[in-house]
Amino acid sequence: MKLTILGTDAAYAGKNGGCPSYLLSHKEKHYLIDAGPGSVSVLQNFIGFSDISCIFLSHLHADHVSDIYTLRYGVYIAQKEKGMAHKPTIYLPKRPRAVYAFIRKNIAQEFILKTLSEKAHVELDGLTVSFMRTMHPIPAYAMRFDLRQNSEPGREQKEKKESSFVYTSDTGFFEELVSFSARATLILSEATFQSADKKLVGMGHMTAATAGAFAAQCGADRLVLTHIMPEYQKTLSAEEAKQTFGKEVIIAEKGQEFIL
Repeated sequence: MKLTILGTDAAYAGKNGGCPSYLLSHKEKHYLIDAGPGSVSVLQNFIGFSDISCIFLSHLHADHVSDIYTLRYGVYIAQKEKGMAHKPTIYLPKRPRAVYAFIRKNIAQEFILKTLSEKAHVELDGLTVSFMRTMHPIPAYAMRFDLRQNSEPGREQKEKKESSFVYTSDTGFFEELVSFSARATLILSEATFQSADKKLVGMGHMTAATAGAFAAQCGADRLVLTHIMPEYQKTLSAEEAKQTFGKEVIIAEKGQEFIL
């Protein structure tokens, strides 16, 4: 698996920045995770619209989905004029109902819409995708992508976990998220606030220090912080998370690639 960072800013895009969006690639298939402002522009540095296999929208706040409307035009043109033969599937929550209805009305011709919930279980060419509802003011879902491969030929054919990637989406800390994310190869965790603003975590977000402690409890190999307020000094977020994670912490930046 390869994870590419397309955008990271919380709430609104900072100067020359972009809001949450990520590209997960495996076996020449490409899965877009969230589509915040600025993501369509950056996406085209890595793949064309015809290369999108499917899309996961973790929740329907504007900083995670607003570029889905402009993506729709790119896909429409690719389908009508450039030989794009398929309609990408979008997995998304159905609430808030008014937002979902607006999205469906505007993009249903170009995409296939499927409901994202904890009951959803998606198999994608060797990837198993599972979901957990997070602690956030509207329905939001963490995602776990597990890649498994068979044992070596000639040995008993048991599956073994090769790597796993967890995206927390927007969330406050809760214990069930630890078991959901246990032993992940890489956790891409929201870290909206810094310790000086920890009084704000009741809004359904984590501080960087909380994100570090969470990843440590999970036994994660690597921690990448995202969804940080644009005005923050991100090196401070990294330092606060490192103190609780106990290992080096990476701040997500547009254009980064991680091999899992």
